[in-house]
Amino acid sequence: MLEINLPDLETDQVLRLAKEVSEMQIQEPVTVNANMRWVRPFGLLYTVSILKELRKKNPTIPFYMHVGDTNAVNYAAHMGFFKSVSMSISYGKEPGEAEGNSYYLPITQISTNYLQQEAVKQGNYWALGDVIECEAKRLASILSQGNKEVAQLLAYIIREIIRNTPEHAETDTVWMCGQYWRDGTAEIAIMDEGIGILKSLQKNRIHRQYVVDDEVALQSCVKAGISQAFDPSQKNKSNDQWSNSGYGLYVVSQLCSNLSGSFCIASGEKYVHVGKNGKTRIGDTHIQGTAVKMTISANQLKNAKEVIQKVAMEGQQQAKTIRYAFKHASTPSKGLMGID
Repeated sequence: MLEINLPDLETDQVLRLAKEVSEMQIQEPVTVNANMRWVRPFGLLYTVSILKELRKKNPTIPFYMHVGDTNAVNYAAHMGFFKSVSMSISYGKEPGEAEGNSYYLPITQISTNYLQQEAVKQGNYWALGDVIECEAKRLASILSQGNKEVAQLLAYIIREIIRNTPEHAETDTVWMCGQYWRDGTAEIAIMDEGIGILKSLQKNRIHRQYVVDDEVALQSCVKAGISQAFDPSQKNKSNDQWSNSGYGLYVVSQLCSNLSGSFCIASGEKYVHVGKNGKTRIGDTHIQGTAVKMTISANQLKNAKEVIQKVAMEGQQQAKTIRYAFKHASTPSKGLMGID
């Protein structure tokens, strides 16, 4: 019997765990021991991905889950962690079953196709970007503690990550989880099981020339103006107000860094972590798709609209130095569309 002991589900720990598990050669039954003392939203989602992929790669191997009795394990169960791994695990709530409150959002599956279909049923024939923004505002309101500025910022962050998914990940589904910690730190984690950043950027013949691996892909995607949609003949012009200009990940990463938080994006075999003051590090991991972690200090936020616009303007200055980049941020990248 092979045993896998889950560590505390902190960012660095699960990034390492993913790499270790991806290199395992499984030839005997596996028991996963869940005795965590601490868990966070990104760790929950990332570990779900790790264990689901391991089971998928080894369909004939029996897998067992041993669940301990700690506060962290009980929290994970309430957030829908165990049943996100497998509905056959008879412990905890299903994804999205917990109602959530002003301190947490449980693991929740979001389908952009479903959201648009529901909007049409209600007589709202909106563009997909408008539908996603509406849902982002709803989700942000759960975690904003009634703070209007925090609600606006979180809605922007959630919208920018989710609206990239249908176009770039080639999937309409994302998984999301969030927590507002008592020290005023808000954490949002969003994950998809799509094609990943590398394959997305390589769909563009121009980026394909220099985006040769996961590390370059991740370093590129957090720069201003880098998008799979880049086409120099279009000169960044489009009749679609929701057209992608490649500023979303850049703006979100800088918002997190500027607001005493952190940003981490993992795809394929690498991750990029942006901390306070823009300090960046790159490391090894493994994930099928893309996962993003964003934290901000709500205590540092004064005016969401101004801080978003400021970062977008800084991005436009950076983009001037990048050859294959859109030089102007799209209107959505400069703020929420429905808020003056």
